[in-house]
Amino acid sequence: MKKTERYFFPAVFTYEPDQEIAVEFPDLDCTTSGVNDDDALLSARELLGCVLYGLEEDGKEIPAPSALSAIKTKQNECAVLIDVYMPSIQQARINRSVNRTVTLPA
Repeated sequence: MKKTERYFFPAVFTYEPDQEIAVEFPDLDCTTSGVNDDDALLSARELLGCVLYGLEEDGKEIPAPSALSAIKTKQNECAVLIDVYMPSIQQARINRSVNRTVTLPA
């Protein structure tokens, strides 16, 4: 089975006065937040990559994303299409640091 290299999922950004921007992925039932638009967008992309990587690694089916036009928003919300390039996520997981304690004979 060939893995998809790039995914696009809609996210809903919710703006409340004096609070972080909440970001929800309705198709994946996960949320994150950010202190401003840039931070929220980066957090959303990172979360999307982690969730999809986990689904791939567990052999679970990745749900089909909803169309951006199908997302209903309230007055303080905005729908945004978030993309993630999976080879960079997979490479980051391969290159992560691992600490090992080793005892060597004298």
